[in-house]
Parts: sequence; C-alpha cells; structure tokens
Amino acid sequence: MSKFTRATAGILGAAAIMASSLIMAPAAHAASGGGCWEYSEGLREDYVDWKSCISSPRSGVGRPDAYVTLRAGHPACKIQLQTLETGGSRIMSQKIYDCPAGAVRNMHFTSPDFTGRDGRAYGNYTTIYWTSRHTATLANKSPWLKLP
Repeated sequence: MSKFTRATAGILGAAAIMASSLIMAPAAHAASGGGCWEYSEGLREDYVDWKSCISSPRSGVGRPDAYVTLRAGHPACKIQLQTLETGGSRIMSQKIYDCPAGAVRNMHFTSPDFTGRDGRAYGNYTTIYWTSRHTATLANKSPWLKLP
C-alpha cells in the first residue's frame, strides 16, 4: 500500500469516527449557534476592526466576548459588550471598557457569563463609542446562541 493510500485511509477512518460520534452525541443538551461575526469601520485615525462573539462553556451558560483592533492615533473611546435575550431584549450581561491608548491588535474583552433560559436565544452586541466625538459604531451582533 502506498503512502498516499495509507494517508487517505487514515483520514477517511478518522472522519468516520468523528461522524459516528456526532450522530451519537446528545443534541438535546447542546447549545446551538454562537460564534463570531467580524466588522470594520472608519478611515484614518478611527480605523477599527472587531469581532462580536458568544459561546457556551457549559450547559445553560452563555459567554460573551469581543476582539478589537484599533489603529494608532485613534480618538478616545469606550468598548461596550451587551448581551440581549430574544423576545423582550432583556439584558443578560454587560461590561464597558475604556479603550487602550494606542494601537492594539485582536485585544480580547469579556463580559460576565450568564445563565440563560431553556429555548431562548442570545446575541452579544459590541459597540465602540468615540467619546471625544459623541458618536458610535453600530451595535454589531454576534451570531445567535440558543441555550438548552
């Protein structure tokens, strides 16, 4: 058997094991959705890229976070993470940070974990407030996370 055939057989075998474990997994107890969506805004000094994210570290618990990149020379700002529940927009978690003074790349920000309600979906909205200009980015949302 050639190296290529053995490698292909190994990959296919691993894929079959992974597929069977997914079929056998208890889907009724797993969160669905979540992840990150990435956004960009601004030119010159207010250039910002950020990812608004949400995940589930364990059953019934949501974890909001964000990753922010700011260009050197950006204006004074604040970063707000706010997690809302569908059907009424109840605030589940919130945290506001002062922006760092200077350039940062993929700086990680977190908001407190929260306990969700069965069958509800949650979105983490991340907003950059340019405090010196009294303006803000749009409140960009993570993908929805549905907790069991």
